Amino acid sequence: ENNHTSHHITHQQTILFTFQNATMSSSSASASTSSSSSSSSDDDSIMSTEKTHRSPTTQTAESSEKSNPSQMNKNDNPTKIKVQVTKYNPEYDPVVVSFPRGVPSSLADEGSSNSTANNDSISFMYSKLKASSSRGKRVIGLDASETCTYTATASGRGHDGRLTKLHVIVYDKKLNTWKVIPTAEKGTVFALDQAVVDYVPNVMDGGMGIGGGNAAGGGAMNASERVELLVESFGSKKKQKVMASRAANMVNINSVVGAGNVMMNSVQSQGEKISDGNKDAMVNDGKDSGALNANEVALMQARRALLPPFDDKADAPHKIYDAQQIAGPVVWKRCSQIVDKVFDKSQASNTDFIEDLLGKKDHVPQSMITLISSINPNKRGNSYRLKAAFFLFLVMRFHSRISKKDFITGNTVDDCVNFTKLPHEIGVRLFEIFTTRMEGGKENGYIASRQLKDKRLMYLLILYVIASDASKEMKVSSINQFCKDIKLDDKNAAMLLREAGFAVKKSGTGDWGCALNAPLKFPPPKRGKRS
Repeated sequence: ENNHTSHHITHQQTILFTFQNATMSSSSASASTSSSSSSSSDDDSIMSTEKTHRSPTTQTAESSEKSNPSQMNKNDNPTKIKVQVTKYNPEYDPVVVSFPRGVPSSLADEGSSNSTANNDSISFMYSKLKASSSRGKRVIGLDASETCTYTATASGRGHDGRLTKLHVIVYDKKLNTWKVIPTAEKGTVFALDQAVVDYVPNVMDGGMGIGGGNAAGGGAMNASERVELLVESFGSKKKQKVMASRAANMVNINSVVGAGNVMMNSVQSQGEKISDGNKDAMVNDGKDSGALNANEVALMQARRALLPPFDDKADAPHKIYDAQQIAGPVVWKRCSQIVDKVFDKSQASNTDFIEDLLGKKDHVPQSMITLISSINPNKRGNSYRLKAAFFLFLVMRFHSRISKKDFITGNTVDDCVNFTKLPHEIGVRLFEIFTTRMEGGKENGYIASRQLKDKRLMYLLILYVIASDASKEMKVSSINQFCKDIKLDDKNAAMLLREAGFAVKKSGTGDWGCALNAPLKFPPPKRGKRS
């Protein structure tokens, strides 16, 4: 169907289909059409179709005279089939759904011959996406046990650029008719996302510790309690008996002679008899043990939340921050595939590698053109720098998109990634690091707080130093042009780099340079001004 024509066929046509093995496919069916001059009304048009069944040995490539219906062999015994093409009707058009994670077992069992399941295993509801708007639709499914939900949405934009639309064809063998029905939402296939109702992850919010969501009393769970829950839920009867026997063999410390309160009282009474010299030695030994106090632990946790992954025990500057660890294995693999593919293509066609990789130079930041131009892709060892520079370019694109309003709206993360025009795997990773999901508001999407904005700028600066470092000394003579491209003040950039352990200096010409030394040393915490 051409988008520039009406939604229904306005001419009668005769179509000849040839079949091989009594089945029609795009590879084995040949068709020749001839339009007549007579036109039909604005209602559903009818096309007279002649279908000829061939033997398995019949060739599908027919001559021009045999493809003409008037010259067909009388022994072919053709059967006329009427094709009815219905109009678009948003209220009654069929809705096409898919199950990316696999068809549920309840639906799969219904198709089997020995199945006894009923048709109410999963109930679906088709409704508007927003009550106040006619655009956008939502599909919601719920199984009979009300355990799993299946949801999918379509934004309902006016024109999505597709040149083809999806139709459903119903073949009536008694009436010999094909009924072509357009599907809802311009042929959108609703990919259903499966979720478990009232499922709370058993992981503490904001950390990697086990516990929280389903733990009794909201406290953290230890390893033995977690193993007990897993065996109780999914273990065999033999494993459950072993866990019950282990629990029965546990002994309360207060029931042991010489332990419990008796032991604690004995230790306290002995502490009163220790000499002052021994007490001082124990105190001094505790101070020299190098244990961190609560303030130092909190400060280190805050640094790790703000900075990229780092190795504070590295013996060389280039080992402290690693671009591959910053990107993650999935993103780094995707960047490597793109860089290698573009490089091979530019070598074969003798084109500009920078434009093939980043696009037209008019739309590329000047610092990135200078950086990638300084990297020789043919030189051994520069592949890491080139991939780090390309990942930096993608983070800069993400930064330019989100820094305008510090949030991006969208029903799903896929919608937000499409807005940034980034590869899907890389976009999902950047939204995971630099944003949080908006909840409780009128709009859906992702937002970047002030702390996450500083985190994004910190990643950009460190990635720029990594990509610019040709001697593995983590030194850059000037960051002025890069700060200009990301719209960051030079003094604020120097402050962020110092927080990351860099030494920053301003030259006589006004250029800000930075260097990283090993072992890594962070500046002392700043005290807030008294009000």
